[in-house]
Amino acid sequence: MSTNEQFESVVDNYYNGMYRGDPELIRKAFHPEARLQGVMAGRSFYGLTRDNFCKFVTLMPTPADKDDPHDVKFEVLDLTGAQAALKITDYVFGVWFVDYLSLLKTEDGWKVVNKTYYADEMPEAPEAAAKLLG
Repeated sequence: MSTNEQFESVVDNYYNGMYRGDPELIRKAFHPEARLQGVMAGRSFYGLTRDNFCKFVTLMPTPADKDDPHDVKFEVLDLTGAQAALKITDYVFGVWFVDYLSLLKTEDGWKVVNKTYYADEMPEAPEAAAKLLG
């Protein structure tokens, strides 16, 4: 598998994990110590763990069940040795996101170690999911 195909696999697992509400796909993409932080609707969010992110997607209405568009695009890839940065745009939970994914090549392949994200809007989240955002 080429390096680009490896990155595509990581992004496919990440995005499809959210789209289908499948935490196992997210676990395949993210390092266990990964952290997520970002801005939605002008509000900052910090320090979400991989496990909390997995729980969040299981509490959200599943985009696949709602027949939401399946839309994710690579914008930028920057690779230096065993580290990489990906910029992607994706539509999930009824909102367009711009995500920056920092990856490291581990014994288990490329893993997301940090995700920062931006969205103009907040996705509608059930109360339990919203609490995980902080």
